[in-house]
Amino acid sequence: MHTDRRIFMAGGAASLLGACTPLPRLQDLGPKHQGTWIEPFKANRRNLMKVTVCTRPFRPAGPRLEVERFGSKTVVHNYGHGGSGWSLSWGCAAETASLARSQGHTDIAVIGAGVIGLTTAIRLVETGAVVTVYASEFPSETRSARASGVWSPSSRIALADRVPQGFADRWERWARYSHAKHLEMLGLADDPIEFVTQYNLRGRSTPRVRANREYLHLDRRLRGLNPAWGDPDPERDPFSAKLRRKGPAMIFNVARYFDRLVRQFEAKGGKMVRRTFANRTQLLSLPQPIIVNCMGYGANAIWDAEDLAPVRGQINWLLPQPSARYALYYDGVSAVSRRDGVMVQYLGPNEDWGYGDPGETPDPTETDRALETLRRAYE
Repeated sequence: MHTDRRIFMAGGAASLLGACTPLPRLQDLGPKHQGTWIEPFKANRRNLMKVTVCTRPFRPAGPRLEVERFGSKTVVHNYGHGGSGWSLSWGCAAETASLARSQGHTDIAVIGAGVIGLTTAIRLVETGAVVTVYASEFPSETRSARASGVWSPSSRIALADRVPQGFADRWERWARYSHAKHLEMLGLADDPIEFVTQYNLRGRSTPRVRANREYLHLDRRLRGLNPAWGDPDPERDPFSAKLRRKGPAMIFNVARYFDRLVRQFEAKGGKMVRRTFANRTQLLSLPQPIIVNCMGYGANAIWDAEDLAPVRGQINWLLPQPSARYALYYDGVSAVSRRDGVMVQYLGPNEDWGYGDPGETPDPTETDRALETLRRAYE
């Protein structure tokens, strides 16, 4: 199956009408075909809760997981995951923990409280290490909290001509390990992980613009990992002739997921300290002999990660719509109905969109474009 590489994988199910709710007119029910319809997202500014901007830490050679020594200190790096941090977190955490524990010490500092930092800290605690997380931002304040929250393990993971030999095999191990850990969270009371249905729609005939960079795409190596997507069924599916493909996709309910990670880390004996480091010297003065760097884009300033590039992403958050539990992709816009709101994001004409842009100020014109395009999907 070939899908647009810019599509974030997410989705939801068609809504059910409440037994005591008056039936609306058919023309108000949204896309329909032979009696089948789906409730449209309320894509207008009246339902807009907030607009957030996230800077993804993109590294052309792929995530950096390796050991570096500074005198008596050993630093283990785990950063540069592009748009794949949530998806690859557990696999990268397992490899990083193994590197850290191989140094012969149990007292370990983890720098950064995003999803990479927290999963790494949890994996280290599970090996018997004494772990302290140091971070200037706690989980709900981090860039990870502003992520789209979808299973996208190769989203801007690297450039095809920059990765070292064997990277694809290493990436596949991270992805499969992480996927298995995510499946363990299905069915939990707080729903940190869900599968929902995504509808990919045919858009207008807009010429595709070729990206300036050749991004590495590895999704084919995971075929069969998730349930298969299917062709449209004109007797049952909404969106009529616009529907191109549909299928189940994994989403992360980030707020609940983060809360679960924090509680899990603290229950296992981990400690979290709020601290800001102005430079590398301050960081290396920590008492722990092993320091695990999970700073994401922040590694640029402290560790001279000059090859780390920012990739800007803006998300427009609509009020939660529990009766519209699905997602769709249409004309460069992804919409995902999560439990904490409907995420609407313009993804640009190609994967270069947002590359090299460290800005974190919301752009109102981008918001208007995303909402207008989403409304057109129901015409």
